[in-house]
Amino acid sequence: MAILLTYTSALEAMRLEEFPDLLDAWDERTAHVPERLPSKGELLGMIEANPLLQKLSLPLHLLVSSDSNSHSYDLVQRHVSGFAYPRRAFARIGEDVYVASPELLPFQMARVGEPLELALLMCELCGTYSVCPDGGGMLQRTGPLTTRESLRDFLRLMGTGYGTRRVRAALPLVCADSGSPYESRLGMRFRGRREVGGFELEFVSMNEEIGLEAIGRELDRKQIRKPDILFLAPPRVERAERMPFRGIAVDYKGRVHDEPAVAEVDDTRRNELLAHGIKPYELRKAHYDDFDYMESFVQKLRRDLGLPPDDFSYGRELREDLYQDLERIDTVHWSGQDPARRPPRTRLP
Repeated sequence: MAILLTYTSALEAMRLEEFPDLLDAWDERTAHVPERLPSKGELLGMIEANPLLQKLSLPLHLLVSSDSNSHSYDLVQRHVSGFAYPRRAFARIGEDVYVASPELLPFQMARVGEPLELALLMCELCGTYSVCPDGGGMLQRTGPLTTRESLRDFLRLMGTGYGTRRVRAALPLVCADSGSPYESRLGMRFRGRREVGGFELEFVSMNEEIGLEAIGRELDRKQIRKPDILFLAPPRVERAERMPFRGIAVDYKGRVHDEPAVAEVDDTRRNELLAHGIKPYELRKAHYDDFDYMESFVQKLRRDLGLPPDDFSYGRELREDLYQDLERIDTVHWSGQDPARRPPRTRLP
């Protein structure tokens, strides 16, 4: 008797530390949806035998294909779907335990989430962090659960299935390889189009490894550095003498960067980036929250990249809406689940 975790139970499972290892260990995908729920006794036995299930909130959200073969009870919230899912829609993570795949989950959460909420969720799935269930912290992962390319491919396979419109609207904002929720929020504000409150300033990568020659005695040694956000000047732009840089690195500095050992590493990295033609900038939460500062900062980035200045004399209300919406969204509480939560004012096309 197999069970299929779905919706918020699937999201809870993905945020557990052991989830990536279980996904790799079982390495099995399927489109099959169980026809019925297990009995209460059967489910209690499965929970007792499976440490991951013991960590999930009750009732468990389980997906079945038939409305007539089983009924919900106090341990289960039943979801029924007769949709013909793509071949890799569900992943095995245990003995008789399956879960909605990271590619399918945003489509399911579209029932309770607006596109902007889904965009931040997909940043997490494509990033190297998991939001803690209380929304007050994060767990660092070694790699992403999926990629933007996989999400695009899955969108195509879903056809006209539920959630496709909202996921399609959210995908252009999704940041790959983000290392924290605020890196994701910053990337979304940079990348977002002006009409949704963004700065429409595209970057080439987040936390991508680049090899730099070390500064010091070991001159032949390469250092691997990962700028939070990396911008490159367009190839057609000739660098002016006053701005001899080929790229810009923007790092979001959370509290961990105040620790002396981390600060020393940051200083070394900053010098190595400068020595290799990459101009480093750093942003703190106070900068991120300051609209005048961020607008001026983006103008400096555009100047450094050889791009024409932007006109920030209009659109401030849209930028404020996007900022406020991203501050409220925690991808733990969803606007479609809680009537007290105001839906985002930012509307993605």
